[in-house]
Amino acid sequence: MPKRQPRLTPICLSLICFLLLISCGQQTTGPSMGGTPAASPSSPSPSASAQPSPSPTSGSQAQKNIKLVVWDTATSGVQKEIIETLAREFEKDNPGVQIEHEGYPFDELQKTLQRAITSGKGPDIAQINNGESSMGPLVRAKLLIPLTKYDKQYGWSKKFAPALLARNMYTEDGKTFGKGDLWGVSQTGELVGFYYNKKIFQQNGIQVPKTFDELEQVMQTLKDKGVTPLIFGNLDKWQAIHLYGEILGTMTNREYLDGLIYRQGNKSWDTPQIKQAAAKLQEWESKGYFIKNYAALHSDDAWKLFAAGKGAMLLQGSWLTGDIQKAMGSNAGFFAMPPRGNKTVLHVGGVGIPYGIIKTTKYPDVAAKFINFLVSDRAVQLLLENGQLPAIKVPQSYIKPNTVSGDLYKAWNKVNDENALGHYLDWATPTFYDTLTAHLQLLLAHKESPDQFAKALEADYSKFLQQEQK
Repeated sequence: MPKRQPRLTPICLSLICFLLLISCGQQTTGPSMGGTPAASPSSPSPSASAQPSPSPTSGSQAQKNIKLVVWDTATSGVQKEIIETLAREFEKDNPGVQIEHEGYPFDELQKTLQRAITSGKGPDIAQINNGESSMGPLVRAKLLIPLTKYDKQYGWSKKFAPALLARNMYTEDGKTFGKGDLWGVSQTGELVGFYYNKKIFQQNGIQVPKTFDELEQVMQTLKDKGVTPLIFGNLDKWQAIHLYGEILGTMTNREYLDGLIYRQGNKSWDTPQIKQAAAKLQEWESKGYFIKNYAALHSDDAWKLFAAGKGAMLLQGSWLTGDIQKAMGSNAGFFAMPPRGNKTVLHVGGVGIPYGIIKTTKYPDVAAKFINFLVSDRAVQLLLENGQLPAIKVPQSYIKPNTVSGDLYKAWNKVNDENALGHYLDWATPTFYDTLTAHLQLLLAHKESPDQFAKALEADYSKFLQQEQK
């Protein structure tokens, strides 16, 4: 978000150290990973006839005077409206249950959750970032409840595509990512791409680019005409991860990228494609394709500048679609990163930060029931009515032409049909977010070469692999 998305601090040798040092996205985040919008759109308008999908009740836990505390990144805007609408509907359908929702910015959530866990005052349910940024370390520390039995109860494996569900899976020992038990369930899908201002495109005689070369030509044309080609705010640091990941996705393949993230096949970060993508990012910065103050611009401020017409394109995730649609109406569009020739692009994205159950909860069955409601047909309805992206393919009836949400849904369905969804790069190791953001800053400031950048990433990766083998 996203997320989408990013991420945590290093694992320690002991549980106490681990808990004290732990600090996502992809998709958000992003998202995960992703930043949450700061606008205040109108509340969702639930259909009066729509009812929550029936779900089994727990025979082991009486639903009387139960309070479930839920922590996530839905701090404002459409995302907050949806989660709180669902909470109130769940309470109505489950008398005696109270849902207390607390939204935090991504980084603050991780820090607050860490402090709460160490003090024994954590939530019952929390968004747990995927991969080694958060989920893996928490599984190894036995701080999450496995959801496999609830998967069998509610049929989540039949609802979600296997590749998407795998992003929330680890073996019980926490050593193997993408296999084993389910530890979280994601409400939304996430796709990073380009929002564009239709009026600016039309005024400058520009069409939506269909190839990577055309994208670069579009940015140069806009720059020559005095228009800011691309807005992104990197004060939060994670935005540069998404931009770099999108460029890398045009230069790599699934076998290589999956190998890096799932740590399979002895892959390395010190490779030509890693360096080529870094060089291309530096080139775009040197040519002035980015808004001038991008390094000091918060992600929330960046999308507002885009909505105000201060630039032609915005590099962001699908979690912003509802707010951009509300702010810009039919003047906004969306397109995914175009390919180099006939090569399939592996797009940054995945599933939204999944909801997991904290080990200390007194009501795991009721917590699982609420998580199931977050991915029910009713939840999907609310998401689609408000321009959000569910973690399933979007029915054709919801794809409205000439809308930014329609553009997004078509792109999402195409990515799923082509199996072209990549990863959030910061999932690779527990420390990778910090390493990646630090060296992307150096790269963008031209204080580090692409070769130095690749070697820094590989040093972090190799160190973690060596620790795993001990």
